[in-house]
Amino acid sequence: MDLCPPTPAAPSALATVVLAGDAPPAVGVRGPADAADGVPATSATPFHLCSAAKTLTAVGVLRLARRGVLDLDADVRDLVALDVAGPTGPTLRQLLGHRGGVVDPAGAFEPSAGPAAATADVLAGSTAAHPGPVRVTAEPGAAFAYSDAGYCVVERAVEVATGRAFADALHDEVATPLGLTATGFWSGEPADAVIGPRAEVVTRLAASAAAGHDADGRRVAGRRMHYAGPAASGLWSSPDDLAVLLADLGRALDGRGGVLLDPDQGAALVSDPDGLGVGLGVFLFGPTGRPCVMTQGWGVGFQCQIRWYPAAHGAVAVVINADPGTGQDASVVGATVGSVVDGRGWR
Repeated sequence: MDLCPPTPAAPSALATVVLAGDAPPAVGVRGPADAADGVPATSATPFHLCSAAKTLTAVGVLRLARRGVLDLDADVRDLVALDVAGPTGPTLRQLLGHRGGVVDPAGAFEPSAGPAAATADVLAGSTAAHPGPVRVTAEPGAAFAYSDAGYCVVERAVEVATGRAFADALHDEVATPLGLTATGFWSGEPADAVIGPRAEVVTRLAASAAAGHDADGRRVAGRRMHYAGPAASGLWSSPDDLAVLLADLGRALDGRGGVLLDPDQGAALVSDPDGLGVGLGVFLFGPTGRPCVMTQGWGVGFQCQIRWYPAAHGAVAVVINADPGTGQDASVVGATVGSVVDGRGWR
């Protein structure tokens, strides 16, 4: 089958990664990395995965928890000062599952072309990214509320517990074990501002990441936009690296265990105690015994969707460097995912 059906009307790139059983990954890329210069995207071109970042944040936290660096079920206020409405604060497990009682206010987390605000400043309410300090306004664990601010709290907890910048800590937890060379949490900082192992990745992202485009094919201001809170929406990755990630996490989800997560951690990632269809940084749906595990992102200039079908040992990821103006269910991203899933009989 053609991995890359005709691209949308806007001149942008579409990348598709498909894994089926133990066969080698099938990767297809079509279209320009930047419509302004027409240079084609390749399987090595990094794309912005936007909110799909939450899945790798959860993976990194699970790895740190396994070594005792973090406690998934302790009050997060042991690490991060946080104003709460009730007697208890949220846990990392609750925050990763959007059940921490943190609700994003209207107008929060608008992107910028320059480097994004520091997360510590976002939590303090001293930036335009979040009006006022981040607070817990509902009882932790009582209800679901999708929250980028909740992931900012997780991000800060990782920094306090490790004594390192979040992006550096997650580089060691995710990119290094898998040998990923074009995957990283990036907030738009210049490459010369990064010291250590992640510097090479940021250099590559700054030089070769795809530019974002609007629904009419115009390149976004500054080529790429960045959001405060990289744990929530600052992940970039190439199709080649996505193939490695899909395969490794797929083995954790189907019970075999991967490099990043063992089978117990894979089960923790998809734990859904109240049946809401929400795990740790992932969403769950499908029939009993044949669930789909999904993550997706949609921001200025980019959109993606990633699905795993553990029972079938299959996975698919579709990424475009354009904002199609509609959600994944109605966009070329969703149509391409659906074509792969139907063609493989994974539903």
